[in-house]
Amino acid sequence: MVSKLITKYLNNEASEKEVALIFKWIEASSSNKKEFIALKKTWALTSVSEHTPKKDWQEVQKKIRKTKPLQYKNWLKYAAAIIVFISIGKFYWDSSNVNNKQIEENGIVLLTEDKDNSIKIKYDQENILSSSGKVIAEHNKDEIIYKKASTTSPTIYHTLNIPLGKAFKVKLSDGTTVHLNSGTTFKYPKKFSTDGNRLVYLQGEAFFEVEKDANRPFIVNIDDVDVKVLGTKFNVSAYSNTTNYSCVLVEGSVDVSNANYNSLLIPNEKASWNSLSQQFKIEKVDTNLYTSWIHGEYILEASHFSEISKKLERAFNVKIINNNKLLESQEFSGTINFKTSTIENILDLLKFDTYFEYTIKDNQIIISSN
Repeated sequence: MVSKLITKYLNNEASEKEVALIFKWIEASSSNKKEFIALKKTWALTSVSEHTPKKDWQEVQKKIRKTKPLQYKNWLKYAAAIIVFISIGKFYWDSSNVNNKQIEENGIVLLTEDKDNSIKIKYDQENILSSSGKVIAEHNKDEIIYKKASTTSPTIYHTLNIPLGKAFKVKLSDGTTVHLNSGTTFKYPKKFSTDGNRLVYLQGEAFFEVEKDANRPFIVNIDDVDVKVLGTKFNVSAYSNTTNYSCVLVEGSVDVSNANYNSLLIPNEKASWNSLSQQFKIEKVDTNLYTSWIHGEYILEASHFSEISKKLERAFNVKIINNNKLLESQEFSGTINFKTSTIENILDLLKFDTYFEYTIKDNQIIISSN
């Protein structure tokens, strides 16, 4: 019974109830946990190489058959945390319990250059208003929408500051939609000029769906590097606490350049560069790995825990201090749903593969050395 369920789990065939039973069985004892990890590793080896003997797989199955029957228990604390979670196994679960309240009062701030206003965006407000009561933009939960317009007057810039633990979206006055990840600062014109470039500034991460306009190129400035497009979809990551920046093209074409470098990207290409050395690199990538965050997910592909922890810090506004050297280099693959889960849920799921202990105090998570 147990062996069959886990086999279905690893082959991406288990139902939600069956997954819940597996989680319960894993929690029942430390020996179950060890056997499950052994089973996953053996299954992974036999699934990735036709030359690997399946004897080990059969032996682990025999051991699991001798364990106690599974009993169903509330599984929601795990289900909400995960769409796919694997270290070297396979599993699928799709959550429909979406928490739409992305914006909390005093979270996201809009700075308006024209009146030097600092506007705190509240979740339930209908419109974004200036100090004089004039409508600046429409507001819909996790998005503000500027009325489509252009101007011949001098450009007036607005700036959105997205704190850690939040995500937001803005539709600009030219029709371009920009998804803003946590910890991002985005500066853009209230209205774009009728001629010339559509210039915006980014520090953090954003996914752009640029409205096509052959007469007015759209330029994203990141320090001294410009990403220039006419109409396309692409992701830019340029956080201030790292020197490694990137631009991933999903659709159309983009021109990445600075004073000494220029390269035209085609779809499914990634340009990465170091802000200090100014060394550029172009490579083919799976764009889903870089754009899934706009859906509240992180797709991991042989990602080290050190990389995962940085993503979790931004998504949950926490500081992770890892004292476990073995865990630091451990690789995980799968998709974590950070939009509908808690940091505890995700860490507990990671523990199923590589055990570690942690404590949480305020917004600091300390992983102890085992």
